[in-house]
Amino acid sequence: MTNKNQPLVSIVIPAYNVADYLDECLESVVSQTYANLEIILVDDGSTDDTRVKCDAWAEKDDRVHLIHQTNQGVSGARNTGIDESHGDYILMVDPDDKIDSLLLEKCMACFKEKQVDLVHYGYKTIDEKGKVLKTIPDPSTKNQDLLQLILSNKIQSHLWQFVCKRKFYQIIRFPENRKAEDLAVIYKMVAATKGYAFLPDCLYEYRTRAGSSLSSTTSNPEKAVQYYVDELLAFHEMIQWAKSTGRAEYVRAAQNSMVHHLFLHYKAMLAARSEEGIEWVSNRLSEELRNIDSNSLEGAEKKKAAMFRNGSLTFCYRFDNVLRKTVKQLLRRTRRVSK
Repeated sequence: MTNKNQPLVSIVIPAYNVADYLDECLESVVSQTYANLEIILVDDGSTDDTRVKCDAWAEKDDRVHLIHQTNQGVSGARNTGIDESHGDYILMVDPDDKIDSLLLEKCMACFKEKQVDLVHYGYKTIDEKGKVLKTIPDPSTKNQDLLQLILSNKIQSHLWQFVCKRKFYQIIRFPENRKAEDLAVIYKMVAATKGYAFLPDCLYEYRTRAGSSLSSTTSNPEKAVQYYVDELLAFHEMIQWAKSTGRAEYVRAAQNSMVHHLFLHYKAMLAARSEEGIEWVSNRLSEELRNIDSNSLEGAEKKKAAMFRNGSLTFCYRFDNVLRKTVKQLLRRTRRVSK
């Protein structure tokens, strides 16, 4: 039963062609122990049974407010959900994921106790069948700078990994027709808040699946490069923002994170043997490293930059890719023999 004395929380779910997972996601959402919530379900022009399932949920639970729209991409669907929401707080949930039944109860208790604008929590990764693969708790140490952790990629930019006051979503919009949208906005939101709190509990279940948007993008070299273009744009915006703050540690963190991602993409393109992808990432790496003071790079990224410049990194990456592929093949053969 809804408790009107509690703050209203809006849960925004953009849905596109996720018929196989939507019921499980929504079941976890409507099972929240926190009572006063609304569920903004945005069907973003789905072409499978997602639309039918959305209609069924809207009829079954009066907390579900359904919007059907032509396909505008995940950013457009999220912006629509924000515009249609009425809550004091917003939680973003991806339609193929699940949330712990206590997520909102724990977060709202934290808001009340700590008097903060944002509560960040840990998560689990699950496979397509829901089996837990890994748990990633939030830092339990006090006085850590969440913004610094996100800029440095020590905490990844996951939009679904926090509950935040609605007002921050009203001033910061998602860039439409772009990938890597989480990376483009989360640091701005954290910077705008006056206070945040960590919950070490793993309250969100992030599903990794072959048919997901990110998986299908990064497994195809041509689509991967399209994703990298938007990601690099987001990093450039982040670095410019960091420079505007006058905080040298924020600039270093953002630059190191950008270079770290470019090295990851370089290795991935070498493994995929995509000449176009290799050339694109290699050119971007050369350009970015020319524009960055080498003294601002830290740890592994500084070593990789030196190896990239002298040509040895390519050999090391190719060797490592072959070694990993060989190990995977041996493991598959061993499993077949053991059966």
